[in-house]
Amino acid sequence: MKKRIAWIVLSCVMFLSSIALILYYLWGNGYLWKAKTAPPPQTYPEFTYPTIDESDYNALIAGVTQSVETKETNPGDPSEPSETTKPLVDVPCPVDFDALSLVNPEIIGWIYMNKPEISLPILRSHTDDSWYLYHDAVGNYKREGSLFVEHEFNGPDFTDPVTIIYGHRMSSGSMFGTLQATLSEDGYFDESRYIVIFTQKETKIYQIFATLPSDSQHILYYNDFNAEGVFDTYIDALYQSTGMEVRLIPEARPSEGDRVVVLSSCLWGDRTKRYLVFAKEVQNIKAQ
Repeated sequence: MKKRIAWIVLSCVMFLSSIALILYYLWGNGYLWKAKTAPPPQTYPEFTYPTIDESDYNALIAGVTQSVETKETNPGDPSEPSETTKPLVDVPCPVDFDALSLVNPEIIGWIYMNKPEISLPILRSHTDDSWYLYHDAVGNYKREGSLFVEHEFNGPDFTDPVTIIYGHRMSSGSMFGTLQATLSEDGYFDESRYIVIFTQKETKIYQIFATLPSDSQHILYYNDFNAEGVFDTYIDALYQSTGMEVRLIPEARPSEGDRVVVLSSCLWGDRTKRYLVFAKEVQNIKAQ
């Protein structure tokens, strides 16, 4: 009798454990729901978390629109790169990079989006590209890690033809956890969408031109974007992509000579694949 009870108890425990594992798998891979809101961002006692006003963001974006309209009206010398265009707004950088560099010189930038709400430091390890997978901006272990670029493939100043910023797709919505759900909303691209990256020397504004699921192939390992023709060939193939989650903005399509950032996170529903957000630099405001 005791053995029978023990087997019943053991069977119930195994059954409940199996159910819990299945639910955790479904939750972790996004089959149950997609996070559309992020928890409050981590703040650091080691440095002051920057306050980025929505009004400043709107002024930056309005300046981009005015700059584009000015260039269309007065195109000038087409050989001049876009970053030499004089900005039509003067929004001071809200990030104190001098203070940040004292805490961690591997903080190379700060990314800001208003929808989804993302305001986070960008890291670049000098030696270990996997370090910030599970460490925060001051080097403490943290499961959600940090946003980072790989030193083996990208420099610290976002001047490469293609820079990839990696971040976990956390089920809580932190890091890049809200990207796919928000950017897949109906009507999201009814207006132009932008990413702002603040650095010590300049403020870079990027317009999103594509979002799509992808396999886990390492883009920069298999594509030398400094080689002639590789950039355009890759973009041509990108614009042939199809599928429910694919969003392509023809009027924002980049060409060789443009600089692109890619936000890369795990795909909802399949952690072995990636969700990619492509954006091209459309304005570069030098620090005063």
